[in-house]
Amino acid sequence: MVSINTTPRDNSGQELLETRRSAYGLASVGRRRALAMFDDRIQAGEQLAHNLREYANDPSVVVMSVSRGGAVIGSVVASTLGRRVPHVYYVVRTIPCASMPRLSLGSVSGDGSVRIDNTVARSMGVDVAGGPMMRSIEAISAQLSREQSAFCGPVATAELLAGKTLLVVDDGMEAGDTMREAVMHLRHCYGASRVVVAAPVCPADLRKQLNRHAESVVDIVSPVFVGSVARWYALGTAASDSERRLLDRIFVDGCCCFDDE
Repeated sequence: MVSINTTPRDNSGQELLETRRSAYGLASVGRRRALAMFDDRIQAGEQLAHNLREYANDPSVVVMSVSRGGAVIGSVVASTLGRRVPHVYYVVRTIPCASMPRLSLGSVSGDGSVRIDNTVARSMGVDVAGGPMMRSIEAISAQLSREQSAFCGPVATAELLAGKTLLVVDDGMEAGDTMREAVMHLRHCYGASRVVVAAPVCPADLRKQLNRHAESVVDIVSPVFVGSVARWYALGTAASDSERRLLDRIFVDGCCCFDDE
């Protein structure tokens, strides 16, 4: 006969500590690993590539990643889909409105191209040719140019992207601002006719929104709530050894950490 101790243990102190640590992003590595869905972005990229297998060995496909974490995903996806599928790093940032920073006046890409939303600019009384706007664009462009130049692979050109299906990938999306801006920028500056958004994690409501900008959205999980993208990975914003080796191959600056949208 097995005796079962039914006396409850008092774990309130430990639970309170874990709750506070989690709230400040200080959860133990063991707890993060237990809660995470993916060991790292390489594993997530392999699973995402499986969901994109219809594009395997298709010479009309270009994989485009929009962040460092997305570059790991994109590299794995492109190599899995076949040697005929190139991988391009394509960083895009919004041009914030000075009086309302969360409002986008357009976007700038690492290749130097600029998209201006004239409707929004007019509604906010912004002179798109004025000094403040030009200085903002120049500052963003300089930052993105440095980031773009660190990538060892091909760059986006009209010749490379013309008539192609663009698989625009990231390592996850919370609000989706980066992805949305990238898709609109590609449509405006390159006339992209077919865009597929792909990420391991995409909120269910954002999935519906992005379907208005892209031909389709491919993911692995589509939860109601995503929270921090980093929480879906065992090491959060830190890179695993395998990720470090891959980043060292595709970037020249040795940066081995990831942004958290």
